[in-house]
Amino acid sequence: MSKRLYVSAILIGLVSTLLGYGVYTLTGRGSLWGITGGESKLGGHLYRLLGLPVEQTVYYQQFKLIHPLNDPPQAIVIAILVGGAIPALLSGRFLLRHLPGRWLALQAVLGGFLLGYGSRLALGCNIGHFLSGWTAAGINAVTFTAALLVGVFAGLKVTERFFIHRALPKKWSFLPPQKLQRFSGLGLAALSLIAIPFLPPLVALFWAAGIVFGVLGGFSGICFGTCYRDLVSRTHASGVMVRAVGLALLTFSTGIWVLQQLGIPYNFAAVIPQISQLQIALGGIIFGLGISLAGSCIFSTEWRAGGGSIYSMIVLASTIFLGMPALALHYEWWLTSIPMVLPSFSLYTINPSLAYLLPLTFASTLIAYGFLVDATTRQTITKLPLIFRAKQ
Repeated sequence: MSKRLYVSAILIGLVSTLLGYGVYTLTGRGSLWGITGGESKLGGHLYRLLGLPVEQTVYYQQFKLIHPLNDPPQAIVIAILVGGAIPALLSGRFLLRHLPGRWLALQAVLGGFLLGYGSRLALGCNIGHFLSGWTAAGINAVTFTAALLVGVFAGLKVTERFFIHRALPKKWSFLPPQKLQRFSGLGLAALSLIAIPFLPPLVALFWAAGIVFGVLGGFSGICFGTCYRDLVSRTHASGVMVRAVGLALLTFSTGIWVLQQLGIPYNFAAVIPQISQLQIALGGIIFGLGISLAGSCIFSTEWRAGGGSIYSMIVLASTIFLGMPALALHYEWWLTSIPMVLPSFSLYTINPSLAYLLPLTFASTLIAYGFLVDATTRQTITKLPLIFRAKQ
């Protein structure tokens, strides 16, 4: 299982790099990816359909409501959901499960709301501010990560105090027939491929990448939220997920650094928003609380929902249709209330070689820490002198 996880983590880094290169070939300038901007637009579409004037808000004037199939950030969100369903169906493991009881439903709604509100307050999540933010050597990644871990730690305490013994799923599940699952999986995969030529080129690129990300998530079980939990709590930490996230970041950041050394220009504006570090920190804390309550990050919530988890579907719906629109209503207030403290910037604007040291050091630290907390690894290291002595 861990080998599958590590291979998938490296592939996520490689596909992220190829996505950036693909954007360069289409637009003349590479970029990195995120998902919460697209999710917030999907939520805005619903409220517009209900007749609410959401487009008049400052938030949706900045993040305009474009048709989902004409907008790369929205297309990649839908694609990750579809990609998460494909491996589950093809393997016959698509299972409607995790039907929450009252307390677990409350936990899902609260967690999803905080994920949505915090991520859009910070204008990024575990992809935009973390995976892509560190890759871009952005100061925002440092701020967001530090605040995020504070929120995760606090959220764990809240979860242990109020939910852990009350929030349980009901003993219900539904496994569709195996033949139906495999037929549906093949059909969904075929439709995903057939759709590509009919989409605008840039949207098609993000759609294809999203399908791959969802498949890799569902195939491996990678979850940034588990990585963060293991960083702040040693109680159940195995180090496996920390190493996997470190590998994904190391691969992605190295790939982007190499491409820039080859002369390919990059635009990091999408993952380095020009807002106050205080706003990013506050959003990171709220987002971290949401991760602990929801039990997953936004990326893993998507592929888990695609794989049949009803609990994850509720978390995702609360994120997109409650938390993010609620932030949109307060967005202007936050912008005017929070003083501008150290706007974000990329170290690549100062020195490319120095910039690469930031994600390289951080990713290497994650991998090293993952080995440190792994009991199996520690036991192996401890036994090494005895092994060498026996050979002598």
